[in-house]
Amino acid sequence: MRARPARFARKAPTRLSIDYPGQGERIFCAHYTLRISAPEAARSVDVSIDQGPWRHCRQAAGHWWYDWTCWDCGEHEVIARVRTREGEVVSCEPHEFLVDLEPHQEEANA
Repeated sequence: MRARPARFARKAPTRLSIDYPGQGERIFCAHYTLRISAPEAARSVDVSIDQGPWRHCRQAAGHWWYDWTCWDCGEHEVIARVRTREGEVVSCEPHEFLVDLEPHQEEANA
């Protein structure tokens, strides 16, 4: 297998960020997978939802993932933290999103 040319090589993230859900995003389904980008030096990534306990994320396809289900409608907050190979722990800023599982009147009238 040949190496990819440099212009197509995927760059590793240099900082911790919550990719999905987006800040202020509205989620309309009962099952959702959070996606977190973390530096290449990440040993593990955890998330805390609504200031709850830290939950371990799984790594796949160059990102970290957390499957979240059985949530309540309304506003929620997620924070991610990374532990590096050097033992450093870094958290990101809180990320807010909205879960809306109720049918939308505007969409029903469309």
